Amino acid sequence: MAEDLTQSRQLQRLEIEAANLRLVKTMADRLTHEMGNAMTGLVAHQQYLDQKLKSKAAVDMDDLKRMNREWEAGNRRAQRLIEQMRYLNVDSLVSPEAFPVAPLIQEAFQEARKHQSARAPHLDYDPEATPVLLTGDRKALRYALAEVILNALQANPTDPKIGVRLEAQAGANGQEALRIEVQDNGPGFTPEAAEKAAEPFFTTRGVGVGLGLTVTQKIVQTHRGKLEIVAPKPGQAGLVRISLPLGRQE
Repeated sequence: MAEDLTQSRQLQRLEIEAANLRLVKTMADRLTHEMGNAMTGLVAHQQYLDQKLKSKAAVDMDDLKRMNREWEAGNRRAQRLIEQMRYLNVDSLVSPEAFPVAPLIQEAFQEARKHQSARAPHLDYDPEATPVLLTGDRKALRYALAEVILNALQANPTDPKIGVRLEAQAGANGQEALRIEVQDNGPGFTPEAAEKAAEPFFTTRGVGVGLGLTVTQKIVQTHRGKLEIVAPKPGQAGLVRISLPLGRQE
């Protein structure tokens, strides 16, 4: 029996190690691809400018404007990936403070817009409906909300409309909590996407690495909150719910 138990533990350890290796391989593959996409334009433009400098040829202003836009896009893409890695590595609140939620929603919306090509997304949000103070890491929570809103914008890239609702309610342990709901106007989550959306590297789109909602979940859990991808119903748009305690965060 002792020998069987030892073999079972060894097999279990080998399975865990194999799973970890697969995760590392997936991470290396996705991160390499994403960083390569971010750097492609930067390298091409640097080579172009280098040739112009060596030949002392004039640079067309339209070319400079186009390169500047592409530089900005590549830089945003790389910075987002860096931020995701940083927040995944944080297990405690860095700088908790009390702050109003309303400006945070607006800031997160504007941050999400930087990563979405839609020209005029619409935000349906009444900042006066539930004025409330939240305590936590303001920067981290703004990033988490921006990732949720970006996911909602990408659900309908041609005509994105985002609805944000706040509701203060009693939590399961009697502590007051804030519920934030973000709804898009896309086709809704598939059952698989609703179940796996917060898993690392799961994505249904051809851009990004599939870490947005994973990072959001990590930040929310660090604040002792909960991220929920609401189970879809036929014809219903996507709905993401974040619950955060309103008490002091230690």
